Amino acid sequence: MKEIQYKKFSWRTHKKNWRGKKPNVCQFELTFKCGLHCAHCYTDCYNKPSYIKKELSTRQVKSIINKMHRMGVVWLCFTGGDPLTRDDFLELYSYAKDKGFITTIFTNGYSMTPEIADYLVKRPPFVIELTLNGITQKTYEKMARVKGSYSKVMAGLEMLRKRNLPLKIKTMATRQNIEELSGIKQFLESRGLKFAPSTLLHAGLNGDITPCKLRLKPEEVIALDKMFSLKSMGEDSECPPTHNSGKKGLREENRLFRCAAGGSDGINVDPYGKMFMCSCLREPAISLLQARQPDIEKALFDTFPTIADRTFETSSKCRYCDIIDLCGLCPGKAYLETGSMEKPVEWFCELAAKGVEYAQNLS
Repeated sequence: MKEIQYKKFSWRTHKKNWRGKKPNVCQFELTFKCGLHCAHCYTDCYNKPSYIKKELSTRQVKSIINKMHRMGVVWLCFTGGDPLTRDDFLELYSYAKDKGFITTIFTNGYSMTPEIADYLVKRPPFVIELTLNGITQKTYEKMARVKGSYSKVMAGLEMLRKRNLPLKIKTMATRQNIEELSGIKQFLESRGLKFAPSTLLHAGLNGDITPCKLRLKPEEVIALDKMFSLKSMGEDSECPPTHNSGKKGLREENRLFRCAAGGSDGINVDPYGKMFMCSCLREPAISLLQARQPDIEKALFDTFPTIADRTFETSSKCRYCDIIDLCGLCPGKAYLETGSMEKPVEWFCELAAKGVEYAQNLS
């Protein structure tokens, strides 16, 4: 069998599906359940028994995986919450592997077990992205809000590292761990792991702005950018890049969406089986449990693409901002925090202004 480079394969596959208007990538939130209760987490508001008991069954998840396969999805990311908290995780993961998906797993390592780690050695994913937000017990458990979580997470990390599984570590930089970021970087690099921090927090899915209160000051973000390579847009780097509709002149045309939502080849599915285009803005949506193939095609080819065509309807200052592409705000984040897709968030405005000042000082 002829081998080709991954990047070449990825590009060819994306291009083929773009022409056919098929989704390439899916982020599947298997559950909102998580062993931790981090204050900065935007899904922890649904990490409660009353919500978790309504989530998809094993049979229903498999049914949705089948529909993803028929849609043409190639890259499948299992996320949450923490997907490892599901008792049937290995069964679902194995089912997806049997279907031929290129799989990614997002986890915090808290629910990692030797059984899961050993199985992943036999059938490794494309990558495992593990979030590590502290290098001392005090800081970690202050963020996680669960006693004893630090030792369990570090044990989970070591299980994966010692088995040489494809591993990437992510860190959310907040007011709670800013003093420990250098230590996290040194700890990871001493173990041959890369440090990938992000500073972009947004409100919870229920509109709770508690995570926003943990944001660093814009000047702190710029200072960290000088020290580390920050993930400026908070994207998940190991999931292939989404593809915008290719329409130009975003500012001139008053386009509301500057991201790939609505004009991309990526979809999201929540723990209840709803499919939508943006992890922050979850409407319009369609239930994959109830939808027939024609309904799914209508959503993919008709309903969702209209998102990319939306324009500003108010005199929001974002509409006329010359540096809007520097701030990191999107209509989804704005909606969660303010209740409006067009309302500016002052923190992002200040961040963009500081970014311009920083760039001018460099020149």
